[in-house]
Amino acid sequence: MMMNSNDPSISSRDVAVSVSGLVVDYGKLRAVDNISFEARAGQVTVVIGPNGAGKTSAIEVCAGVRRATSGTVRVLGLDPQSDRRRLNTQMSVMLQDGGVYPGAKVMEVTRHYCNLYGNKTDAAELLTSVDLMAKQKSSWRRLSGGEKQRLSLALALAAKPNVAFLDEPTSGVDIFGRDLIRALVRRLATEGCAVILATHELDEAQRVADHVLMFNRGSLIADAPLSELRARSGGDQNLEEIFRAAIETSAKETRR
Repeated sequence: MMMNSNDPSISSRDVAVSVSGLVVDYGKLRAVDNISFEARAGQVTVVIGPNGAGKTSAIEVCAGVRRATSGTVRVLGLDPQSDRRRLNTQMSVMLQDGGVYPGAKVMEVTRHYCNLYGNKTDAAELLTSVDLMAKQKSSWRRLSGGEKQRLSLALALAAKPNVAFLDEPTSGVDIFGRDLIRALVRRLATEGCAVILATHELDEAQRVADHVLMFNRGSLIADAPLSELRARSGGDQNLEEIFRAAIETSAKETRR
C-alpha cells in the first residue's frame, strides 16, 4: 500500500496539515476555540480528549466536510473546501459514521472505491489487509461493528493517501482487529502518509502516536511529540496519566 505519487513535493516530515486560529461554532456553542497546530508527513498525529472536546469538529473541518466559523486550514497546501476536488485523490477520510449503503456488498463497494481513484488499487489486496476477504459477499448491514470499522478503513485507504483522517478507527473492534488496524496505521506513516487519528482509547493512542494533540472544552491544551510529553513527566507516566494531569492543570488555570 504505497503513498499517492500525485504530488512528488510531499516528503517525510513536511507539514501536511496546517491549522491556524480555527474556530467552530454551533449557534451559541463554541466547539473549537481558536486552535492552531500542524501535522507532518510520515507521522501519526493522535488527537485525544473527552466527549465534546472538539476533536471531531476540528477533523471534519480539516477533511473539508464541515466549514469553519473562522480561521485558516491548509491540507497539502490547499484549502479543503475550495480545493476539495484536487485533494480528493490525495486525502482519505474515515469518520465515525461509515456512510455505506446498508445493502452494499463488501467486495462491490471496495471495487467501487478503488475505481473512483483510478490508482490501480487492488480491491482483494485491500480487503486482505483488513482481514475481510472471507466477508467479501456479505452486505454492510450483516457485518459486525468491528468488521464495519475495518471495511471503513479499507475504503479510506483506497485513495493511497498522502493525508489520512481517521476518527475512532478502533471503536467496537476486538483485540485482534486493533492489532491489525494499528499495524496499518504505522505502515501508512512509514510510507510517508500524514495520519491524523482521533481516539478515546488512550492505550491505543500511546501505541501508535508520534505526536499528540490534547483537546479539552474546545481548546488545545497540549501539542507535542509523545516522547517529549513523557520526558516532561519524568518518563515513567503513561499517556493516560499525562492526559489526566493536563486536564487538571487546564481546569486550575480556567478557575484563576
